[in-house]
Amino acid sequence: MALIVVCVGTTQAQKSKKKVLETEMDSVSYVLGTKIGEFYSSQKDVTFTLEALLAGVEDAFKHQNLKISPAHGDSLMQNFEMKMRMAQQQKMDEEAAVNIAAGQKILEANRKLKDIHETASGLQYQIIKEGTGKQPIATDKVRVHYVGMLSDGTIFDSSRSRGQDITFGLNQVIRGWTEGLQLMKEGAVYKFWIPAHLGYGNQSQGNIPPGSLLIFEVELFEVNPSAQQ
Repeated sequence: MALIVVCVGTTQAQKSKKKVLETEMDSVSYVLGTKIGEFYSSQKDVTFTLEALLAGVEDAFKHQNLKISPAHGDSLMQNFEMKMRMAQQQKMDEEAAVNIAAGQKILEANRKLKDIHETASGLQYQIIKEGTGKQPIATDKVRVHYVGMLSDGTIFDSSRSRGQDITFGLNQVIRGWTEGLQLMKEGAVYKFWIPAHLGYGNQSQGNIPPGSLLIFEVELFEVNPSAQQ
């Protein structure tokens, strides 16, 4: 948890609720205070005690005897942060379970469609356009365009919308991409359904919720063999 050192006035000065920021340092102190407030208010799963927080800042700033020793404080913070991490992981696991179940329904429906194929790992793909060029292996670099969607159709990333294709190593991406791109040849356009265990698992990634089924439409332009990397 970030610790921010901030200059504050005395409790009496706080009680006076000065209406005007009279000096530059008044303004700087106020802005730093808002940063602390913004940080802690963003911790939505925890309700911090504002009075105790301000008392801790004031005692440390004035070099007064601390009500909690540094050693005990470190122990308290370590235990608190561990509890927070466990609670956050539990929350993600619960959300992931719901999303995985929803994804499985889509994958099951896809299995009834003749033009959608499935590999042994659970990756599903549809050939929109077959290619005729080189076919990559896991250590090659590839140049592609792609559109990434969640199961509800929400686009979370798109090289096409940026107007710029992308080059990357197949051993540098999620397992679903590493496997799926090796099925393609240059010039091909495939659509992939990537279950969570081949994507980001029970972790969230940017605006991708944990346990998400990822849907990608990928066009493979070029393969650069690993010997050229």
